Amino acid sequence: MANLRASDDMRQWLETLVKIESPSGHAEGIGQVMDVVAEVLGDKGAVSRIPTPAGPMMEISRGQGGALILAHADTVWPLGTLAEMPWREQGDWVYGPGSLDMKGGIAIAMAAIREIADSVPYTFLITPDEEVGSDDSREAIEDAARRSRLVLVLESGMPGGAVKVGRAGVGDYRLHIRGVESHAGLEPEKGASAIKELSHHIQWMEGLENKVLGTTLNVGVVEGGTRSNVVAGKAWAHIDVRVTTRSEMERIEATLSAPPRFDARCEVVYEGGFNRPPMEPTVDSQQWFHEASHIWRQATGQELAGVRVGGASDGNLTALLAPTMDGLGPVGQGAHARNEGVDWRYMEPRRQLVQELLIRAGRS
Repeated sequence: MANLRASDDMRQWLETLVKIESPSGHAEGIGQVMDVVAEVLGDKGAVSRIPTPAGPMMEISRGQGGALILAHADTVWPLGTLAEMPWREQGDWVYGPGSLDMKGGIAIAMAAIREIADSVPYTFLITPDEEVGSDDSREAIEDAARRSRLVLVLESGMPGGAVKVGRAGVGDYRLHIRGVESHAGLEPEKGASAIKELSHHIQWMEGLENKVLGTTLNVGVVEGGTRSNVVAGKAWAHIDVRVTTRSEMERIEATLSAPPRFDARCEVVYEGGFNRPPMEPTVDSQQWFHEASHIWRQATGQELAGVRVGGASDGNLTALLAPTMDGLGPVGQGAHARNEGVDWRYMEPRRQLVQELLIRAGRS
């Protein structure tokens, strides 16, 4: 039977959280999200607030070991979005900015922690900067993962309640090319076009992709030159790289560190690197997935699917440090989109799943 009190609490908490605008970099709103969580869970563990350049980070913990619950308070939505996308309820759905990604996950974690016995150890870490790369929280995330038996990432689930067992690693690169300027009409042969060199590199990068293994390189932004009658002396590009295996990440890193020059007169430099490694299944994480499948089957009568996705999360940072399960948050639609919403029918089963995993991870 569904826990109606827990469901009502989650809905109330989620509405409160969504009505707090907390875009990345807005420390005040991020802090207000954490105030709500601390008020509900303050008697369920020790509360610590850690200032960071991105805003406050909060850890609530009890005992040693157990599971680490990972969540983030920041959203992609700028201040003022609530006026255009207010909280609303429609049938089995609730809508609002950040409801799916990931304030619904925070509400699930709050309900699960309220329901577990005081003897169950856990750590609940809420960060302020996941949507912008987790640069300021990464060290704390990795340290908490090393101390934990299991990591539960409360990012949104997939259709039908599927969880995420694999995530792409993400690379952020800038290609800088320095050519030789000359007059395009009088002495074009004395120039070395940085734009032409850039065009060769865009085609060369296509050859680095491996669609079978899920390796992609996307040149999303390009710029170069000064005037149409000048052979371009400079050009640059911004490149997004996605890989699903560590071996592919190492291959791309090595290749871009020693790039070719199609015109020897041009200087070519790739700057940047991978800010999140791929999240790959391990023997231990697969065992926990089997545990989760059993819990989900008991709660819903359905099989739990595990999928690999191209997006990244803080689970990418923890997967090599502790068994990691991701996508345990709400199920819905429209992450980062105007129709962002949560299918409420999945919230109570999700609460049961997270709660039972907390209990099992807390056993000695």
